[in-house]
Amino acid sequence: MNNIAMYMRISVDENDENTEESINSQRNIIKSYIFSSEELKGAKLHEYIDEGYSGSTTSRPGLDKLLSAVKNRKIDCIIVKDMSRFMRDYIEMGNYLENIFPFLCVRFIAITDGYDSLTDGTNGTEITIQFKNLLNDYYCRDISIKMKSSLKVNYEKGRYVTGNPPYGYIKDPDNYQNIIIDDVVADNVRYMFSLILEGKTLSQIAKILNDEGILTSRARRKELLGYDSYKGRCDSTAEETIWCSSMVRRIVHNEVYTGTYVYNKSSKSKLDGGKVIYYPESEWKKIYNHHESIISKEDYDSARKMLKSRHRKHLSGNRVYESSPLVGMVRCNKCGYKVRIVATTDGNKVLYRNVYCQHCRLLEEEEKFARLDIFENKVFEILKSNFHTDEKERQKLLNKQKALYDENDKLDKKKLQKFEEYKFGKLKREEFIKIKDKLKIELENNLKEIEEIDTMLKKAGNIESLTKEMVMKYIKTIYISSSGIEKIDYI
Repeated sequence: MNNIAMYMRISVDENDENTEESINSQRNIIKSYIFSSEELKGAKLHEYIDEGYSGSTTSRPGLDKLLSAVKNRKIDCIIVKDMSRFMRDYIEMGNYLENIFPFLCVRFIAITDGYDSLTDGTNGTEITIQFKNLLNDYYCRDISIKMKSSLKVNYEKGRYVTGNPPYGYIKDPDNYQNIIIDDVVADNVRYMFSLILEGKTLSQIAKILNDEGILTSRARRKELLGYDSYKGRCDSTAEETIWCSSMVRRIVHNEVYTGTYVYNKSSKSKLDGGKVIYYPESEWKKIYNHHESIISKEDYDSARKMLKSRHRKHLSGNRVYESSPLVGMVRCNKCGYKVRIVATTDGNKVLYRNVYCQHCRLLEEEEKFARLDIFENKVFEILKSNFHTDEKERQKLLNKQKALYDENDKLDKKKLQKFEEYKFGKLKREEFIKIKDKLKIELENNLKEIEEIDTMLKKAGNIESLTKEMVMKYIKTIYISSSGIEKIDYI
């Protein structure tokens, strides 16, 4: 046993260092098991951890890394405290135990379940193992149903259990299931609505708020919590957030400011990886006069009506934005915020598309970017230059890799031959060790070259045009400035 993976997982509701399910507790149990075994204690240990992830979802960073290492034959054995730490899905867990791990020659040990695939001999098909997996699956589903039922009861009773209140409100210190007006910033909300009713646009209001140094939602929450709860949510390099039109729009469109509690807008299930389902407005439920209002219903309706009257129907809906493969991947090199795309039309068709940074524009620090098509052409040239491989080149790489595999077979046979010569006294020990070490280096160099070819083949693509799929395959983020493309972060 050369490489052992210790996998540990803890859910959000289990995140307590004093519980038996804590990461430290799981680690101690697993290491105690390993070091009490003569067979296991000499192996190299690798840790894979997921904190705050449910066992019902297979989309977990630590688990993804572990399974990638398994597929690349870098792990011989996986050890967990119990099977529920690894996975609660009954069918998926069974598939790993019965098919995937045996095929990859990976030993799987669940300590408290008393399961070891090396000695079990049933590949997890034994009835007690299946029953435990079924119970884990049922437990997860039962918890999900109970959580939904509990939330529904709380919503219907008007209890505010949806996390942090919107800008302008705070949790009632005497009852954390109620919200009260935040006197520090409530006037800012009233100010925004008054500016809308004066005829100001959302962008104009954002600029006014920034010019006057009005506290943003993120900054106010940082004051209340004592830490920045938004930190790490985006890749922006700007130190502080500023007001932008979308932030103002969210406030003006939120009925909570009229004293109305709105719920049943969306749901989130633990069973499908936390996927959020959004419901149409017709299915929303409301409790009127639920809390003290900041804005009158009349002002709220007037502001909404005014915004609706200004709304212009964009050419072909959102097709202007969807048509670019670079949408969502381009950021301003100065501030790190995602840039926006605006189309210039003649009323019937798009003439050209420009790129701008709203963050820098609101701060009057905007740089003039090139047109979008210029960036698209440049990205296409970069991808084609770095990753395009035609069929002839691909076959050449495959042939080279085959030759390396063949050479390694010959080296393995030669190593065996020299070992036999040494065993039968035809070769001195010193000479055998010298030959063996030389063969080992050659084998390792060949394997390294094989891995490099694998990497090249994985990246290789037939890049004849710029598509969204092609960009997403290779690129994570593109940073631009007035000079052009400054940097590309590849996947």
